[in-house]
Amino acid sequence: MNNIPHIEFQEGSIHDLILQLQNRYGGEIKDQHYTLSHDLLHFDIRYFRLTDGIEITLNSIKFKEDHKVTFYGNKGDNRHLCFRFSYQGDFMRGHTIENSEVQPTEGMAIFDTALTFDVLMRKGQLHQWVGIRVSNEVIQSNFLMFGDYFGDVFNTEKTWLIYDHTPLEILLLLKELFNLKDLNKPVPVENSIIIARASEAIGLFYERILGRDISKGKFLHQNDLESLFKIKDDILSSYELPPSLEEIAEQYGFSVSKLRRDFKNVYGTSIHRFHQNYRLEQAKISLATDHLSITEIARKYGYKSISKFSYAFKKKFGKSPSEFQNS
Repeated sequence: MNNIPHIEFQEGSIHDLILQLQNRYGGEIKDQHYTLSHDLLHFDIRYFRLTDGIEITLNSIKFKEDHKVTFYGNKGDNRHLCFRFSYQGDFMRGHTIENSEVQPTEGMAIFDTALTFDVLMRKGQLHQWVGIRVSNEVIQSNFLMFGDYFGDVFNTEKTWLIYDHTPLEILLLLKELFNLKDLNKPVPVENSIIIARASEAIGLFYERILGRDISKGKFLHQNDLESLFKIKDDILSSYELPPSLEEIAEQYGFSVSKLRRDFKNVYGTSIHRFHQNYRLEQAKISLATDHLSITEIARKYGYKSISKFSYAFKKKFGKSPSEFQNS
């Protein structure tokens, strides 16, 4: 880990981040599009400012060698609320599981850019995500009800993050956005589609997370949040049931009560329900996109009993797998 290339960023606006990349590796900025093809990495970032303090980006990156990437949080004036919707690969990774039976999972998150975190980026892994950054000033002046739901998230020394799996509905929006370049539409048309789909993704994300019991104690210490990233990666590395809460707490140095509380604050549910939700979300995507039978999909995502899979699927989505597949 210490011998691999290390890229460091200071959080800020997306333009700040692109300039940091360009100063280190070069690349071209033209018409709100940054491209970089380097011996070690490839970046393609489409970005534009919706208004002062709101930026939207379409990001595609691939590293030609393993890299460690560090984002240093910004607690100063240039602080943002960041939405991230992963289409391929999950950028919010705590560590990489060498023998994982599961590909890197897609996820979506909302967080304050005061957050500092490390990511180990693997050779050849394509990461694509949509990012939306909203400045503190815009939140304070135009999103007055944000504090009613989430509290005063900017005036704290601690960090916070809310994470969820990327569902089929958002995955389809992301697929449309990353296929835009193949349609050769005029730039104003492309920009309008990007704004519409990004807004829709935020709406769907809000719909999911506002149903949670968002605790006033959601703020975490940096080290605890890093451990929660690693726990997420561990439990999603297999479709088999995860270890018990007590075993995970002992492994990562949490008390059982603290692990239960902190995990729910970030991921919205218990460890075992989070794992089951992931399997069901992946099964739903597979039912919609793969040419597999229901039996094959059930087995692929760890269900030995078709009846148990059908029961769990219908309980979560309101339709049985066959009803969903035929709808």
